[in-house]
Amino acid sequence: MTERITWLKRDLSTLELLALGYSDVSSTYYFTLGIVAFNSGPLLPITMLLGSLSLWLVGLAYAEFGSAIPRTGGAYYYIRRELGNTWGFIAGWLLSFDQILMIAYGALGTINYLSVIIPPASWWPINSALSVLIIIMIMVINILGIKASARFNLTLLTIDLLGILTLLVFGYYLVIGHGVLLPRLSFNFDYLIHGLTYSFRGYTGIDVIAQSAGEAVTPYISVPRAIIGVSTLSTAIALLLSLLTILSGALTTVSSNVGDPIGALARYLLHNAYLSTYVSISIAIVLLISVNAGVVDFSRGIYVMSEDGLLPSRLSSVHGRYRTPHLAIIISSLIAILFVLPGSVELIADSYAIASTIVYLMTMIALIMFRNKEPHLVRYFRIPSVTIKRIEVPLVSIIGLIIYTFSIILIILIKFMYVLVVLSWLFIGMLLHLLNKSSRRT
Repeated sequence: MTERITWLKRDLSTLELLALGYSDVSSTYYFTLGIVAFNSGPLLPITMLLGSLSLWLVGLAYAEFGSAIPRTGGAYYYIRRELGNTWGFIAGWLLSFDQILMIAYGALGTINYLSVIIPPASWWPINSALSVLIIIMIMVINILGIKASARFNLTLLTIDLLGILTLLVFGYYLVIGHGVLLPRLSFNFDYLIHGLTYSFRGYTGIDVIAQSAGEAVTPYISVPRAIIGVSTLSTAIALLLSLLTILSGALTTVSSNVGDPIGALARYLLHNAYLSTYVSISIAIVLLISVNAGVVDFSRGIYVMSEDGLLPSRLSSVHGRYRTPHLAIIISSLIAILFVLPGSVELIADSYAIASTIVYLMTMIALIMFRNKEPHLVRYFRIPSVTIKRIEVPLVSIIGLIIYTFSIILIILIKFMYVLVVLSWLFIGMLLHLLNKSSRRT
């Protein structure tokens, strides 16, 4: 009898991990910048900067975990290892919800941004049909192998960064040349709170690097480097874009074009059809990459949970030739297709990353447990800590517990209906988990 192959190939460099991670993170704030601007008003740069704390906190936690435990699974595996199977499954299942939404909004967002050159592409059902084609294309690429997927990301990432750099260089040149507009930044509590409700969720996506740690060539070096690189680059670009929006007086333009905020900013500043179109296309490319990152994230998470006995074992099958979790890749793509068929992004935008915020809070707790339960493990990347009654507590966990708790409270108070959507997804997952557990006993 032929032995079933269940190991993944270590084939990713630091740069390729960075490409996967950056596409994941940047797509969320590219997608939500208009909504954040609408809710933040003139406090947009402040809310974007404060929102980046979420990215840095969970990123640094993942960096320590990944450098010591270089295994596929990300937050799911870390939480399961430290807090037990049930909490691990909850974490993995919640993250899978956001990964499906990312595949869906990435595909729809790509088509919507490309409507700058093909206007009918944003009309339903044309946008839905084209989005389905994008998902199928990315599915095939991922089945062929993670290396091909990462190289595809790296190529498209280069094009995107050139587009953003074009906007920033020309934009700041024009702003400086015509005089900087300094708005009155009077404190407004409503702007701050509503802006933070979105911006805390606008930097999610670093999970894909943690998910892919088991496929990195030198994870103890490349995982921390890729995470720090992605966090630095994403924070810098988001802050520069938000400052440019305010200083140029384009706040109204950006906040009233929530479907195409970066493209609207480019058209407002550049007054050049070719340059602004190129910027819109480059953003569409990032959203296209995010579809790929979502498939990678979801498929690796399902692969690991099934391998650990929390989902049907068939899902952990690896393709005999390409050594990729092909069944999980196909399933994630099919589910995402269901979400793009209506052609609407409103529900996706308001529901996205609520689940991740809950998981990030759990990750902060798991990091404390990891530091004290497994002190013998070599950590090539170690977060500074304090000792409280003989318990070593990483500083990231202290700050993270405060930030993520505050974020969850804001979401419950302002977006309660969408919390119910996430809880419904969790309820379905727990039923599947219990049924699978019962079937394994019989």
